[in-house]
Amino acid sequence: MAIILSVETSGALCSLAIYVSGRWFEDTRNVERLHNQVVLQNLEALTAAAGIHRRAFDVVAFAAGPGSFTGIRIAAAVCQGVAFACDARAIPVSSSLALASAARRHPEFPRGEQRILTVTRSRRDAYYLAGYCCGDDDHPAQCLADGLYLGADVPADLPGEDWVAAGHRPEWWPPGRAFLSGVGVTAVTVGELALEALARGATVEPAAALPVYVAGDSPWRPSVR
Repeated sequence: MAIILSVETSGALCSLAIYVSGRWFEDTRNVERLHNQVVLQNLEALTAAAGIHRRAFDVVAFAAGPGSFTGIRIAAAVCQGVAFACDARAIPVSSSLALASAARRHPEFPRGEQRILTVTRSRRDAYYLAGYCCGDDDHPAQCLADGLYLGADVPADLPGEDWVAAGHRPEWWPPGRAFLSGVGVTAVTVGELALEALARGATVEPAAALPVYVAGDSPWRPSVR
């Protein structure tokens, strides 16, 4: 059975998880913007707690975005570094899909609802929106919509009241519409999605374990001369 390392640093949480012998070992902490200062020492401690060698990993998974520009780059760097050192395969996992999966399991998620809209803040009034359907097994699948939107450009076909949204609630979200703001995505959630990807053979070489950047998501503009 593969030994898997999972990394999630695309938000406020610095979360690591190790899957070995059918069991998850997890270290999740809210560190805000200090991920780079703690992630490697947390990995060292978690590896010792799981009782494995630091080069024992067969697969390394990470939340690839969309999310914090710096956060997903940290996760990708850790993933690539560990995977190269261990001669392991890598699995980039969609952060939007991980959020949808965590929301589906949230105790406040309305039972019976099958459609989830994830909302991830990019900067100021810019948000990533992605819609998912859930099957009978509760796993989000089939992305229905995906893109970056500014407050002034909210899509006219914003999903209706039969959808449940999760993530960062924007100011333009309609009052009274279901929204879960307290959904935390951990490395275990990312790792479980990675296990499904591994079963499908959806792994990549470490060099291909890259962050996901959404077209148009940059505050930089050409200078006017």
